[in-house]
Amino acid sequence: DFARSFMVLKNNRLALCQIDICSADKDELYDTFPTSNGDYIIRLLMNTNRSTVRPLHLKALQTCLEYFFLFPEIKKIIAEPEAENKLYNEILLQAGFQQEEQVFSHYSVCNLLVCTRQSFIPE
Repeated sequence: DFARSFMVLKNNRLALCQIDICSADKDELYDTFPTSNGDYIIRLLMNTNRSTVRPLHLKALQTCLEYFFLFPEIKKIIAEPEAENKLYNEILLQAGFQQEEQVFSHYSVCNLLVCTRQSFIPE
């Protein structure tokens, strides 16, 4: 099983973000959203005090997505940001995710955003 946590650093010192990825069938989202073999969930923690997406954070996320899609078993990546978290939703949309639907999770409404291998790396 592919389950990892990645810390993205600037100049090998400053943490930009942490991205966790695991197979969708190992995540609690599995109970509320239909997933299939090849679906993976990411959780993203941004180290920023700004309310807008910074280009460096966007590039860090896109680089991680590119790396994840190098693994042939990863066909779709799903993110589940809270609907109220504008920054998290915005960076995912800018990185290439598409909103699928909304679900009720952990006492809040969350957006389900999906990025497929085909949409991220067109053939």
